[in-house]
Amino acid sequence: MTEISKKNPQILLIKGPIKNAGETSLLEIRGDSKVEMEIPCSEITVSVERRIQRTILHGGEGDDLEDQGAESAIYNIEAHIGVDAYTTVMGLFRGGQPTIEEPFEGGEVKVAFKHIHYSAAKRLLKLQLIEDII
Repeated sequence: MTEISKKNPQILLIKGPIKNAGETSLLEIRGDSKVEMEIPCSEITVSVERRIQRTILHGGEGDDLEDQGAESAIYNIEAHIGVDAYTTVMGLFRGGQPTIEEPFEGGEVKVAFKHIHYSAAKRLLKLQLIEDII
């Protein structure tokens, strides 16, 4: 974990390839076609599920549940950012497979964007990221 995220777990560190993303934001560091951003968030929530297989036994008693051991995490992020930072996030969205520093447990996690919502009047960004298996 970076020193910033140890002090405040509401910092989202996201990095990855970038495509067609306007001017440089104060929140980012660019190198070649990759970018690394630290986004101060007003809220980060995570929902973790385990993959369960359920087999219904006909003629037997009840059903059979099997824990397959795989976990899936969904991150919901809210942050107040300017339009320049939003265009950088959209560049990450269009650029390929980003990674984040897991805000609660640490370590790098590969993610996919599921949902992006931005309100220019409120400068409010809402992201939904789904953990991908590395």
